[in-house]
Amino acid sequence: MAAKKERGRFSLRFNISDPIHLATVELLEKQPDHGKAQYIANAVVFYDTHFADDPQPLRAAAPAIDRAAIEAIVREILLQETRHSEKPAAAPAACPDAETTTAPVPQEQTPEPEYVPELGEEPEADDAILGLISSTMEAFRQGR
Repeated sequence: MAAKKERGRFSLRFNISDPIHLATVELLEKQPDHGKAQYIANAVVFYDTHFADDPQPLRAAAPAIDRAAIEAIVREILLQETRHSEKPAAAPAACPDAETTTAPVPQEQTPEPEYVPELGEEPEADDAILGLISSTMEAFRQGR
């Protein structure tokens, strides 16, 4: 390998389609014009100090959520939505020509038992996941 012309001078090209590279570019763009080198130096030294044994960490994967947990979450959200949207029905206006009929009494459904993590087990869905599912369901309802 040939000796560098100017020690301390580097040229970097980031892959914008890689989310980590894109986040790095956005962070560097926020730095002042002559602050990028110091920012990168601080980051590299911190990383080397704290993660020297693992130079290429694995990317964190999203936690696996099983179908039963998703169904329990969706059921819970739907139950909450129906509780909030139920309003007492207005009494029908008296009509002399209309027949009086009795509506069938709705059968009470027993709610499915909620998924509860066992002692020491981490919950499979945190508030962020519940929020995403809720907002997605709301978007479907609104036809977006």
